[in-house]
Amino acid sequence: MSENGKKPEEYLSICDVWKDSVHKIITKMEYQTPIYLQAYTQVHTEMLRCIDNLFGTCYLWQKQYFDKLGITKEAVDQYGKMYDEFVTNVTKAMDVYANYQKQQADAMVETMENGNKYLHEYIGMYGKVMSYWMSQFKTQSSQPTGQSGPA
Repeated sequence: MSENGKKPEEYLSICDVWKDSVHKIITKMEYQTPIYLQAYTQVHTEMLRCIDNLFGTCYLWQKQYFDKLGITKEAVDQYGKMYDEFVTNVTKAMDVYANYQKQQADAMVETMENGNKYLHEYIGMYGKVMSYWMSQFKTQSSQPTGQSGPA
C-alpha cells in the first residue's frame, strides 16, 4: 500500500506508464473545466454589476453637471450613432476572433487525428520490418555453421 492508502500501479510496459500518466492529466483538465467556466462566469457577473453601478452613477453625474453645459439632443444622438458604430465594430471583431478560435481548435484536432493515423502507419511498417529482420535472424541462426576440423 502507498502513503495515500491506494494500491500502487502495476505496469506491463513503458507505454502503460505513459498512457496512464497522460490519461490522469487530461482527466484532471477535464474535471477542472467547469471550475474555469464558473470562475469566468463569476467575474463576468461582477463586471456587469460594476458597469450597471457605474452607469447609475453616470445618470446622477449627468443631471448635476452635463445638463448645465447645454448639450443638445442632436449632439447626444450623434454621439449615440458614433458609439453604435463602435459597438458594431467591436462585436464584429469578437465574431472574427471566435471564428479564429474555432478554426484553430479544428486545425489542432485535425492535426492530432492525422498524427495518430501516421503513427499507426509507421508502427505498422516498423512491425513489418522488425518481423522480417527477426525471421531473417532466425533463419540464419538455425542454419548449421560450417565446422572445420578433423573428420
